[in-house]
Amino acid sequence: MWDEPFDVEALEASAGEVERVLVVVVPSARDWERVQREGWYRIPVKRAPPRIAARYLAFYHTAACGESLRWRIAHYAPVRGYRVVPRREVLVEEPDHPRADQLYYRVELGPLEALPRPIPSRSLRRVTFIATTLAQLLSAGEINDLWDRETARDRLWRALRAREIPAERGYLLRDGATEYRVDLAVRRDPQRLAIYCVGPNGRRATAGGAPSAPAEVLERRGWQALCFLVAEIMGAPEQCADAVCSLLEGTPAGQ
Repeated sequence: MWDEPFDVEALEASAGEVERVLVVVVPSARDWERVQREGWYRIPVKRAPPRIAARYLAFYHTAACGESLRWRIAHYAPVRGYRVVPRREVLVEEPDHPRADQLYYRVELGPLEALPRPIPSRSLRRVTFIATTLAQLLSAGEINDLWDRETARDRLWRALRAREIPAERGYLLRDGATEYRVDLAVRRDPQRLAIYCVGPNGRRATAGGAPSAPAEVLERRGWQALCFLVAEIMGAPEQCADAVCSLLEGTPAGQ
């Protein structure tokens, strides 16, 4: 249900299963004005996250929204319904826009609610979509609290796959009798990338019980380590995937 962009009835039904929240970006003061005065938000179908169905939208403000709101989430609103329409029907004042025929979700909203405590982005500035729950939204102290570590690996894996980069999740690297775990392994001869999702404490957080490989083991086995903060991946997986692509294209081959 989550992944069928034009099955609006299924979309709305799945949103009601639990109190799901989709955090969306408010890129400009004009967009925020539409949310406040007109009660709707737009999402390009081509750029929509895999999981768009939600009972609520929460709004992350960019610097363009002013000093009092920028880089934080301060409001959320219930979702009343979804429609899929061309851009020209969403932004009627721009009928001749180059993307006028592209499809958008028009998300109809209920009354805005202020969060008990605004959720700041302490270090992360670039945020796209965040799928979370109402309980997490109401209890979060900062943006990072809206995500859990396990999803970072999967989100980066999907972004790499979209760029046709084969990556293996939970790759097991053997060094003699010892086994090490790599969050994402990219093997494109002759290069070997060991990608790790790093928590705010700087520690690698591999799943599956096996420890992460020390730098000397990776070097001896011909691997290059690449680390991304969980917040970086969750906020901008495409940018992280682009960094992997650049490294693959520009790094001398390892042995």
